[in-house]
Amino acid sequence: MINIMTDIVKTEAIEWSLKHLDDSLLSDKSISSHGFTLELARNDEIMPQGYERRQSRDELIILTASDEAGFMYGILDLSREIIHNGGVNDIEDIKLTPYIKNRGIKFNIPLGARTPSYSDASDSAFNNIENMWDFSFWTEFLDRMALDRYNTLSLWSLSPFPSLVRIPKYPLIALDDVKKSLRPIKADLSGCGMYDDDMEASLVTVKKISMDEKILFWQSVMEYAKNRCINIYLFTWNIFLYGTENNPYGITCDQNNPITKDYIYQATKTLMDTYPLLAGIGITSGENMLRDDSDIPFLADSYGRAVKDYLLVNPDRQFRFIHRMHYSGYKNIISEYKDFPCPFELSFKYSQAHMYSDTKPSFIDSFLEEKDKDQRIWLTVRNDDYYMYRWGNPEYAREYISNMPIESMTGFYMGADGYTWGRDYMDLRDMSNPLFISKMWYMFRIWGQLSYNINLANDYFVHELSSHFDMDGADLYQMWKKASMIIPELNRLHWHDYDFQWYPEGSCMYDFEKDKLIFADVNEFISCKSMPGVDVYSVSQYCYLILQGKETEKTTPCTIAERIENYSEQAITGVQRLRSLRYQSKELLYTLDDIEAMAYLGFYYSNKIRAAVFLCLYRISNNRKYQENAYGFLKTTADYWLMYSSKSKKMYRPQQLDRLCSFVDLQSFDKLALLDINNAIDV
Repeated sequence: MINIMTDIVKTEAIEWSLKHLDDSLLSDKSISSHGFTLELARNDEIMPQGYERRQSRDELIILTASDEAGFMYGILDLSREIIHNGGVNDIEDIKLTPYIKNRGIKFNIPLGARTPSYSDASDSAFNNIENMWDFSFWTEFLDRMALDRYNTLSLWSLSPFPSLVRIPKYPLIALDDVKKSLRPIKADLSGCGMYDDDMEASLVTVKKISMDEKILFWQSVMEYAKNRCINIYLFTWNIFLYGTENNPYGITCDQNNPITKDYIYQATKTLMDTYPLLAGIGITSGENMLRDDSDIPFLADSYGRAVKDYLLVNPDRQFRFIHRMHYSGYKNIISEYKDFPCPFELSFKYSQAHMYSDTKPSFIDSFLEEKDKDQRIWLTVRNDDYYMYRWGNPEYAREYISNMPIESMTGFYMGADGYTWGRDYMDLRDMSNPLFISKMWYMFRIWGQLSYNINLANDYFVHELSSHFDMDGADLYQMWKKASMIIPELNRLHWHDYDFQWYPEGSCMYDFEKDKLIFADVNEFISCKSMPGVDVYSVSQYCYLILQGKETEKTTPCTIAERIENYSEQAITGVQRLRSLRYQSKELLYTLDDIEAMAYLGFYYSNKIRAAVFLCLYRISNNRKYQENAYGFLKTTADYWLMYSSKSKKMYRPQQLDRLCSFVDLQSFDKLALLDINNAIDV
């Protein structure tokens, strides 16, 4: 079927991609003839991960690369193009270099009750603990990453060491077995209280496994990742010492305790020694620390010193050290890490918690001006907007990626804090509990493929939809794109920086001071500011300008409302059209359900914005006409909320969400949506 000509050594990555190519062609009935010759040739002048491909005659395709990643990606790309084109006759010549070299996923990893991550006070984390110790989970996860061109996996944990290493100087810290607690975590945004004596008293073992077996497990995961050209990094928040409770060594969370500093130093060296394939470590200052001038020196003298000392003895070890800018000052960091013996890079939270907002966020601008020109950075790209619904808009992603400051970047990692990207247990329609990245395959493919090849045309993704669902994907592409713009458009007008402050799928937020989950009523929409750095008026700004008779130069809330309404109308129309064709694919029907739900949410938000505008105008001017309009829009808003929550109830389980510190049930907001109408009535 495929004749392979090559003098290069076929690594595991190349063998796997060739098998994937063969399997893909066999499974696609639309391709009548598969016979061709593929020649693999090495050229060291080609950039790492890149490749050249040319077709010398109909039956011969020559693929040239300098490394196994380039060959693997070239073969995988060839597979997709043959499927898209229905054969090999129209395969175009190409020379490709990755747009962003390191394309990653941020994964808050629930290793067990005793060593939690930041997201562990949630149903998604609790349900996924066993999966973190299931090798088949990771093989599927890593395969999907490679297929979508991700080559970086960052695993984030508050206190990973007791579950990953046996530290010679502190041998009693190592934890055998994987355990859950029958007592729930009392969520705390600070990361404190994620494991306590109450939980310790109700532990149950969910997997019997010794520390030596744990080490072998993660060594195998890292080896498998290497065979898919994926680097694994470990990130910590500081200072958290879960898993060291009741230790006899005097380890505490006091950063002035020299034993604590030595424990982190020894743990980091042991981690590097235990896992030779670990690509690097990332650290965070300020979290559960004093948040003063001693934070950064403490980390430099524990994590930093450990890396320096290890590399002094093992100079050939490839390793990266990443320091997050969170609670940090640039000059303070740089002064502590002069002449560091390995790549030393900084990490910045690019869109705060909401990557689905504006395609060119301005939060990083002042940092880019401050930092040295040669200082390399990573972007943390946070998605705390979509936990339930499938997102899909390649055009938004392409613009977002093209606006990244790639001249300064080493790479990015994309992920959530409020939801664990393991297996999905929220969807009531699919009891197979697919991987989150499998359910959200289109979203992950969009971001991974475009960050590797920014020049992929929209038609590429139309073809992907067509082959995935065995249909003409053009209509689905358009309606999905429209539905996927509802939340980004909203977030530009209605902005809160952090995940706990705003969850758009639920129109709710956590009030930190009151320790309450809050439904965002019309008053909140009136008072909320627009996204910093964007050309959008907030509701209150707009209303004052209107009543003062001044011209509006920026995008107005009414324009945002109109856009959201148009997106929703086009999405609903598209869903109805595709449903009329009576497709049988369950996954397609689930996707159409998601798009319909997002459209109802869009109608809700478009009317809520208009209601906020008219109510604000009434309160400033006391003009009863504005009050009547506000009342009418709030009634319509409530109707759409009821449609949305009813639709959602049929699709998704209510969830305990970590960063909202609460159990989120959309139907519990039904009565509040109805009561919100009364805000337009004089009391």
